[in-house]
Amino acid sequence: MPAILRSLGGFAAFGWAAFGWAAIGLALAAAPALAVTPRPAPPAQPVTIPLEPYLGVLWSFQAEVDGKPRRFLLDTAGGITVISQPFADSIGCKPWGRVTGFRMRGDRVDAPRCDDVGLTAAGVPLKAPTAGVIDFSTLLPKDAPPLDGSVAMDAFAGRAVTLDLSGRRLIVETPDSLKARAREGVEVPVRFSREAMGLALTPFVAAPTAKGRIWLELDCGSTGALVIGKHVADLLGLDPAVQKGQTVEMTLVGGPKISGKVLVDDMILDGNIGVPALSAWIVTLDLANERAWIAPAKP
Repeated sequence: MPAILRSLGGFAAFGWAAFGWAAIGLALAAAPALAVTPRPAPPAQPVTIPLEPYLGVLWSFQAEVDGKPRRFLLDTAGGITVISQPFADSIGCKPWGRVTGFRMRGDRVDAPRCDDVGLTAAGVPLKAPTAGVIDFSTLLPKDAPPLDGSVAMDAFAGRAVTLDLSGRRLIVETPDSLKARAREGVEVPVRFSREAMGLALTPFVAAPTAKGRIWLELDCGSTGALVIGKHVADLLGLDPAVQKGQTVEMTLVGGPKISGKVLVDDMILDGNIGVPALSAWIVTLDLANERAWIAPAKP
């Protein structure tokens, strides 16, 4: 684990995943709530948003706000989008109220909010209905490149997107290109968790066990292949008392396989699938109709 990640929060785990929401956001694990899903118009053609490494371990993309370039992280398990205080100042928002939730280890997170935060990525307009406002300076190294926030799936609500980490890209799909993705991949059961008063949007996929299905969040903000909750570790042949050093092989419901090192931890989630596993896949999420497909990453 890189030293910069250990310094961010003092958690001993696989890199960024140790902080429950990539150390910054609100992977809020309260009871699900109903939300009205907006249906923005799809682009005329599929749009590729290039992804670039940030601090060598995370993924970021460039967006524009009021014609000015901005840098945001991408975190599929972030729950809700979060922005920095300087960015809030620049868009004329005085943070107010509070958004409350819980990270994957159960620690509570409170953040003031800004509403209707818009940005444009590769020409595609995105909007976070409510963004949390946090102080990134307490989480990042002093020499970290400028960062305006971290965008979660809430900003893509109502759209269909494809995450291709091996190709360093996030694709905003059209109805036709979504059909093509569905033909290329296998459909997997998916749940979209809507915590934090229905604001959050986080995808979970299922893995079978002898007791039933467990649900694992898809997290491109985690540098560990897998984090598994102690409460389900034995169902995967793992020792719940051993935090590090174990490996696992499993098959998701629908067919995709996962193997790799595992961190076993006390969580309020069943588990978390991070970048090393996601990099082997092309993951398509239909956020409007709550469907998901996974295909092997192309060489």
